[in-house]
Amino acid sequence: METRTVAALAIAALWSSQSLAQSASPLSNTELSKETENPVTRLMTLPLRYQADFLDGADKLTKSTFELDQAVVPFRLNDDWSLITRTKLPAEALPPKKSDDSWADGLSNGYTTFFLSPEHGRNFYWGIGPMLYYPATNAPLGATKWGAGPSVAFLHKDVGPWLFGLVANNIWTFAGAMGSNATNQMLLNPFFSYHFGDGWALTSSPEVTANWIAASNKWTVPVGGGVSKVIRIAELPMKLEIAAYYNAIRPTVSQEPWQLQAKLTFVFSEKQTRPVLKKEP
Repeated sequence: METRTVAALAIAALWSSQSLAQSASPLSNTELSKETENPVTRLMTLPLRYQADFLDGADKLTKSTFELDQAVVPFRLNDDWSLITRTKLPAEALPPKKSDDSWADGLSNGYTTFFLSPEHGRNFYWGIGPMLYYPATNAPLGATKWGAGPSVAFLHKDVGPWLFGLVANNIWTFAGAMGSNATNQMLLNPFFSYHFGDGWALTSSPEVTANWIAASNKWTVPVGGGVSKVIRIAELPMKLEIAAYYNAIRPTVSQEPWQLQAKLTFVFSEKQTRPVLKKEP
């Protein structure tokens, strides 16, 4: 399943890059930095992230997550609307939760969001649509059932240095899922950044979650942020980011208090500020 998902994403990205017309001039480093944070951007992006969760499990070891972190492939439907797909695919190495358990590794729950977004936004942008939730490869890493739910995104972006927005969703596993295979979880991802120029920025993007199935201790609330920079190598723009968060509220007080994130985002078709599907001859 996961292989087919990655293949489908790659095919979609290739098709999109070949079938979208480009505008006249490339974006500046600061404009690119802002666009990589836009959940309904018209640019095609490939973000790769490593996250270390410290003091996890029975022996207070480090959980490692390597993921495709919200890769974007946009499709312009007509003069008024675009379909923006965002895909998250995490692979985890999970320390044992009990002293006699073993490590678990594989793909945990990922998802693809399908945002319908208007083409005529100015400073304020939004998108709304469904999301498809993928099963984990084994039970310790998450629910092994499919799921779905609604998602919405908002963004305020102008020529000033500040950018802020919100992505929110709620996921339910399909009927028949019980116990650890059942998911009813909300994500609130507020984000804001201050851009200094030449692609430098201070950012904060905490992923606040609420597990509605849990009897108590439902919330996880990280606090923190990081710094980012857009660079170019052989005309290919990419964004480097490092961030740290402290889980100020978490279900298990003694575990996973700190997170360290390192992220590399590749930006493709940077001239496609308003992509338009070419008409067939």
